[in-house]
Amino acid sequence: MYDLVVLGGGPGGQKAAELASARGMKVALVEKDQLGGTCLNRGCIPTKALYAHIIGGHGTREGLWDRVETVVNKLRQGTTTALRMAKVPVYRGHGTVTQWEGEKRITVGKADGTTEDLTAARLLIATGARSVLPEFEGNRGAKIFTGDWAITAPLLWDPRQNQDVKRVAVLGAGVIALEMAMMLQGLGKEVVLLKHSDQVLRRMDGDVKKAVVKALKGRKTVMRDYVTLIRAVESDGGLTLSGTEKDVPFEERCDALIVASSMDPILDGFGLEGSSVAVRKGAIAVDEAMRTSVEGVYAIGDCTGGAMLAHLAEYQALAAVGDMTGDPYRVNMDALPSCIFIDPEVAVTGLTEEEAKSRGEEVVTAKAYFAANGMALALGQGDGFVKIVARASDRRILGVHIMGPEAASLLGEATLAVAKGMTAEEVTRTVHAHPTLCECFRDACARAAEAKA
Repeated sequence: MYDLVVLGGGPGGQKAAELASARGMKVALVEKDQLGGTCLNRGCIPTKALYAHIIGGHGTREGLWDRVETVVNKLRQGTTTALRMAKVPVYRGHGTVTQWEGEKRITVGKADGTTEDLTAARLLIATGARSVLPEFEGNRGAKIFTGDWAITAPLLWDPRQNQDVKRVAVLGAGVIALEMAMMLQGLGKEVVLLKHSDQVLRRMDGDVKKAVVKALKGRKTVMRDYVTLIRAVESDGGLTLSGTEKDVPFEERCDALIVASSMDPILDGFGLEGSSVAVRKGAIAVDEAMRTSVEGVYAIGDCTGGAMLAHLAEYQALAAVGDMTGDPYRVNMDALPSCIFIDPEVAVTGLTEEEAKSRGEEVVTAKAYFAANGMALALGQGDGFVKIVARASDRRILGVHIMGPEAASLLGEATLAVAKGMTAEEVTRTVHAHPTLCECFRDACARAAEAKA
């Protein structure tokens, strides 16, 4: 009998297994597919391997697809090694929970048709999420790819195989949609963005959204607003998409369609339907310690809804294992970083200006621009800015919003400042090396410290 069985071997599940084992628990992990989950196999990692070459300029187009597969395979091996070193056995197969209350029972169905039964005192669910495929005629055609699988299609990304793909339609305007749209443009493809509203990056700060739209227009991206797809018909080697834009019929001709509009928690296929685990708004309901409504059952990551981020799942794992072992930890959702690998790069943490005001905060905002930053100009990447959202009364930093060169790499300092409740003046008076991009964050803080309320 195990102290803990983890169902799902993505970033959150792996982290939970390793942490629990390090704290003296006897742990097993069940995974039906590749270790690493969506993030490693068909999400964050292959996307960024492509991004580094296509937009970041770190390498040539020759051997691009082989490079992506090399990166993914190396990290898969690292994941396997990490679990082995943590002395966590991995049961390969489809896990189904057959008993939720009291002692937990899990049956693992293996590829050879055999089964193995596991028992545990506790269970942690980390089953992830999948792309939502909207209902329209022809939605399962060979040239239609969902956002959680599109990055694995050499037809789109391998320069040796994608010569016939000239124009790609992308349904959605969130992180996945925009990252794929800009990378395709970097490969010389035309992109039409089919948006469900007139917004991009719905939860982002308003100034960031405006700047992203400007960047898209600068790339001559075709954008349609308030789109509803009705059908996709394959003919002459491509697709004809029919639908409405603001209730007016339209047609678009393209060579492929990426559906990247939203993700849904995976709640089926592992016995949840027959349990008393509470589900709220289509996701497993949890408290701050990641406890579900059933004693001894925890859930982390995308299956709990909300922000679907690999790094959030890892810190939720810390909260869950901390609760199991008497070392409490809570994720500070008001200091949650996220990155968007487009051009220019976007990285944000904390509250947007709009969120802060909706909470009744009186705020000041300030910006510093990379056009005045020596390192940014030396890199030839002077587009973008750092925006600070600070409380007016004490200039405590509530949010940081960056769009510009290496924005994601600048986010660590910003997140630390938000998480620790630092003021704009405290950051300003911390020595920043010159010439560096992080000076732009310091300069924005300096302006926030002096801004009039």
